[in-house]
Amino acid sequence: METVKLTIDDKTVEVPRGTTINKAASQLGIDIPTLCWMELHDLNIENRPAGCRICVVEVTGSRTLVASCVAKAAEGMKVYTQTERVRLARRSILEMLAATVDLSEAPDILAFIEEYGADVQRFPQAERR
Repeated sequence: METVKLTIDDKTVEVPRGTTINKAASQLGIDIPTLCWMELHDLNIENRPAGCRICVVEVTGSRTLVASCVAKAAEGMKVYTQTERVRLARRSILEMLAATVDLSEAPDILAFIEEYGADVQRFPQAERR
């Protein structure tokens, strides 16, 4: 089995080729937030891979943030999960989600909103149809 070695938050891990960044991080005990498992508003990964983007991370050399639930670990990759850029992106994503998701049905999103200091009033609540 071919493996790749990468660094996540200054910790090195070796994983089978094809492993996502998120799974590699979990092997190091690093928790990257995800909402892929949710069925609210088609956030479920089976319907829209990387649809919510809450799991974004910063990869050295990448111009954009990367969705760790679908991005594959690569040899020599350096990943950072809690930079200011990452935290600001997650906060913005949560603020947009708060406008479209019934938060009373999504306690995990509420926990993330609190953790990242998201302003649930930033965007008006979408009208339900």
